Amino acid sequence: MEQVVTNLVLNARDAMPNGGRVAIEIADAKIDRTSAGVKPSVPHGDYVVLCVTDTGTGMDAKTKSHLFEPFFTTKPRGSGTGLGLATIHGIVKQSGGYVWADSQLGKGSTFRVFFPRVEGKSVGDEPEAAPQVPARGTETILFSGR
Repeated sequence: MEQVVTNLVLNARDAMPNGGRVAIEIADAKIDRTSAGVKPSVPHGDYVVLCVTDTGTGMDAKTKSHLFEPFFTTKPRGSGTGLGLATIHGIVKQSGGYVWADSQLGKGSTFRVFFPRVEGKSVGDEPEAAPQVPARGTETILFSGR
């Protein structure tokens, strides 16, 4: 999750050379047949959505069509690897999620990252187990310098 947020925020920063705003939001979403703007390939269900919006330069349709390709970058040579969005795409897909990008030239971009909602306890809900005391034996170990 840290990698996803970091890459999206760094891209937003780079898209705003004269400053601007970045907004980060998290919300619950239910995707079903009545959900507006949902791609047909997205399974119905409950999701947690991470939304990163910037007021940067935005992207044209040609740029958007290459966003998640490895090594694709709009940055000057030596300024970027073109792996940030490809990495995000891989992380999200491995989690069973989806990434959508909306953008207009001169109006900024919005990336929505949909992670499937998982019910259960969070990692921090379990009490920490008492540290295990190392077993002690009565054996003697002899080391030789040869």
